Amino acid sequence: MWWWIVLTVVLVFVIAAVSIGVVSGSLAQRPRRSVYDLDEAVDFVADRLPDDLTAVISFEDVRSVLLFHCDYLADKGIASERTADDIGTALVVVPDDEPTAYVLGKVSDAGLDLSDEDVVAILDTELLYYEAIGAIGPRLEGPAEL
Repeated sequence: MWWWIVLTVVLVFVIAAVSIGVVSGSLAQRPRRSVYDLDEAVDFVADRLPDDLTAVISFEDVRSVLLFHCDYLADKGIASERTADDIGTALVVVPDDEPTAYVLGKVSDAGLDLSDEDVVAILDTELLYYEAIGAIGPRLEGPAEL
């Protein structure tokens, strides 16, 4: 009778070990998902902005600019509001100045008292946050020039 108990315990352990191994192996094959936390991003960016800029803008100004940028990325299909979404694997090419122009337009529409230089400084500092969370991959080389 005791050997049935031992056999059952060993069988349960083997099934659990195989299951954990399979799940761990499949997760190891997937790219790490970068999660953008707006509150964390606001704190991160605000802490790294130049002192002369933080003297004239508020955390809400930083939050608004970052939200406008998130909206742009979501509209382009680069980001998702939910971490479980499959945003696809297709390459999305965005001109360097397009996100900045979009955010500047939204800032103007919202009537925020921010200069273009303030917005650019916030967006440039946000890039440091993207690097910190692993959201920025290696730079792709363009086509060879003839």
